[in-house]
This record gives sequence, structure tokens and C-alpha cells, in this order.
Amino acid sequence: MDIRTSKAVSMAEAKRLLSKRKEDGELGYEQSQALENCEKFSVTEAQQAEKLADKLAKEGKVSRELAIKIIDIRPATIPSLKAIVSKDKVELSEEDANAILKELS
Repeated sequence: MDIRTSKAVSMAEAKRLLSKRKEDGELGYEQSQALENCEKFSVTEAQQAEKLADKLAKEGKVSRELAIKIIDIRPATIPSLKAIVSKDKVELSEEDANAILKELS
């Protein structure tokens, strides 16, 4: 199997892709476990997550990959959000953090 491209996707999108693949045939163990986790923890629809990731990334405060991580984790507080983005060495102002949390709610 050759990997031709790589793209970060939200749990909602992974759930959609794995569900479609399950309909087409049998999933491997790892894929079954990934689908099960996505079904348990994904709280948004794939299209909604995609639009939100594009919007957060377009505003330029976070990268697309980080936006997807934020959408999947859904932090409820500014300290939680800042803990998520600190790994990527992104510093958010209170205004930016509040704007992101507002988009998530």
C-alpha cells in the first residue's frame, strides 16, 4: 500500500470515511477500533467540523491541523484551550481564545 497524500481529518470525518469503508468491506482490527472510538467521542457532523476547521484556520490564529484538534477535543474553558495550543507554541490572546470558544459552542 502506497501513501499518496496525507491530510488531517476530524474524528467526525474519520467516522464517515470508516463507516463508508465498512459498508464496502470488512475493516481491520485497528480500523474497527478507530471507528468505535469515533462513534463514542465524535460530537459534530463531518461537514460541520470541516467548515469550522476552515473558519478557524482562515482567521489565521491556528493552523488547520490544530483547528481540527481543537474541534475534536472541544475545550470548554480558556485554560483548557491554551493547554491544547501550547504544544504547538501558539499563544492566544483572551479575545482570540474567547472567539474560538464561541465558535465551538
